[in-house]
Amino acid sequence: MKIRITRLAPVLLAGLLLVLPGTAAATTSSGSTVHLNGTRTTLTTNPATTGVLVSHGILPLPVGPATVAPHFGDHGLSLRYGFPITGGRVNATTLAGYINHSGGLRFVNLANGHTLTLTNFRIRISAHPGLTAAVNGDPSVRVRILNLDLSHAMVDKNPPTVKVSNVKATLTRTAASALNGALGVSFFSKGITLGTAQVNAHIG
Repeated sequence: MKIRITRLAPVLLAGLLLVLPGTAAATTSSGSTVHLNGTRTTLTTNPATTGVLVSHGILPLPVGPATVAPHFGDHGLSLRYGFPITGGRVNATTLAGYINHSGGLRFVNLANGHTLTLTNFRIRISAHPGLTAAVNGDPSVRVRILNLDLSHAMVDKNPPTVKVSNVKATLTRTAASALNGALGVSFFSKGITLGTAQVNAHIG
C-alpha cells in the first residue's frame, strides 16, 4: 500500500509506524514509542553532482559496513550507497524520532590527499527532517550534514517493514563549509542535491 506524503510527513510517518500489525509499542510517560531494529537506508547520488565530484577528483568512499555500487540511469552515472540501520524509535505523542546507522562516507581529494570522514548517520524525524553525522570518528563532534525533503516521498508498508522512498537529500551550509575546508576546494555549497534517499526499516 503506497501513500504520498504531504508537508505533514512526520505525522503520517509516525502514524504509519504505529498502525502496523504486530508492532510492539512501549508506553512511556510521553506516549507510545515504536522501536526500529533494521534494515538499511540507501542513498543514490544525483548524476549531476556525481559528475562534479568526479571531475574535481573527489571520491566519496564507503566506510564499512556501508556499501556502494554504480547505478546507470537515464541521466547518467550515480553511486548507490547502503547504510545498515542499527536502531531507532518514533514517539507517537511528540512525533520526535530518529534512525541510527552504522558505516558512513569518507570524502577523498585525489589531488592533495585531504579527507573528511562522516560516520554513524542519524536521521532526525521532526518538523525539519535532517541527517547528522559524527565528524572524523569523533562521536562528540556531530553536525547536521543533510536536509531531507519529504514533500514528494512515498510510503510503502509491508508489515513488519516500512519503506519511505524518494526523499530528496540536500547539503547543509555546515556540511558544505566542512567539505570545502577539509578537502581544500570551494565548490560545495548549501542546497546542492546530493541524491535521493530510501529508508527500509524493520519494526522491532
